[in-house]
Amino acid sequence: MGKKIDKILSWGIMKYLRELSVVIIGVFVTLWITSVISDNAKQNEVDRMMKLVQTELEENLQSIEWSQRKWETEQRVYQLIRQHISHVEAIPLDTLETYRKVIGDIHSLAVNADSYEVFKSSLLTQYIKDKDFLRALSQTYGSLGGIQSKLLRYSNQKGDGLNHTMSHIDKKTLDKWMNNDVYSFFRIPLEDNVFRAFVYGGNTLISVDEFEVAKKEVTSIIDRISKKKY
Repeated sequence: MGKKIDKILSWGIMKYLRELSVVIIGVFVTLWITSVISDNAKQNEVDRMMKLVQTELEENLQSIEWSQRKWETEQRVYQLIRQHISHVEAIPLDTLETYRKVIGDIHSLAVNADSYEVFKSSLLTQYIKDKDFLRALSQTYGSLGGIQSKLLRYSNQKGDGLNHTMSHIDKKTLDKWMNNDVYSFFRIPLEDNVFRAFVYGGNTLISVDEFEVAKKEVTSIIDRISKKKY
């Protein structure tokens, strides 16, 4: 009788263990599915955020290309002016007329970093598998910010030269500067030592290579995002 009871109890325990194992396996499967769904959801969030960063960088690339073209055009004009610094009348009138705005033109780079800042402040960075990508992304925005700062410094130095010119000429010369005589428009500020120093040294504040490096970095990040290499 005792053996039968032991056997019955043994069957009950085995049945209980089987049922328990089914429950445990079910819990683990549920947790695994939940984890997979959560990871996929997070990855989708990362992908959406990266698309916003990509669009932002594409806009920044257009801005830097525009700023570079504008800056290089001005440098070509100043190179011509330096060759005739003491006699600007030797420069063709139509050339100076075409590029008259280089005297007071302001240079800047409109860098948009809103999407990148949102990404940095989020918890999504932990889901970026390639940590080198994060470093390269940070460096790229740093390069854009560097050019932005240098162009601002360039424009400020030019402004200082023009302010110095205006504060050291009399009203008659100022009126002459503001009339429609193109040669006078160039010659008068070039006679000022501060503005002349800018014409000779302003091009050292930023180089073409810096523009090219920044564009290469931006293009590389855009390509990596488009291929989801992050």
